[in-house]
Amino acid sequence: MFRLYPLNNHIMSDLLPYHSIPESPTTVNTQNTIARLVDGLAFRYRWATEGVSQENLNYRPSAGSMDLAELMHHVYDLAFSSDKKFGGLKIHDNSLKSLDVLRSLTLAHFAEMSSRLKAMDDEAFNQLIQNDRSKYSFWYWLNGPIADALTHVGQITSWRRILGNPQPKGVNVFTGNFASRQ
Repeated sequence: MFRLYPLNNHIMSDLLPYHSIPESPTTVNTQNTIARLVDGLAFRYRWATEGVSQENLNYRPSAGSMDLAELMHHVYDLAFSSDKKFGGLKIHDNSLKSLDVLRSLTLAHFAEMSSRLKAMDDEAFNQLIQNDRSKYSFWYWLNGPIADALTHVGQITSWRRILGNPQPKGVNVFTGNFASRQ
């Protein structure tokens, strides 16, 4: 069982990526499409996990489900494996103890993967895919880990609403912006 310890979530939050979704790419290609999907996922994750309390982390809706802390670790694992699939670091950190570090590293994996994909031309992307000797092609990462991460971010958002601690008002997942309504 994972146990996370919140530090100063509200302080570090200003330093995290995905306060808003980056500008839309000007070219439509595979790499930019995947990157935009990842950007949307990361934006949703950033705001779904903003202001999570210790009580939230321990919540599980039923005995057989993950609690919120376990979900956040799972999303980290999905971000790590997806980033790795698209050319990222192959070092996994299993010792994540604080909410701040977990959020920061999860978002870093998404941001690095997105940046790397956007920087690839078609030839570089095709080379990455052709040189991949793993059992599963990149297509599985779209319907597998990336789609799974979206599902779990939705769970985090829903469970927080159930607990009376919804994500901050002003998050617009359609436009990818946050407009604080203080």
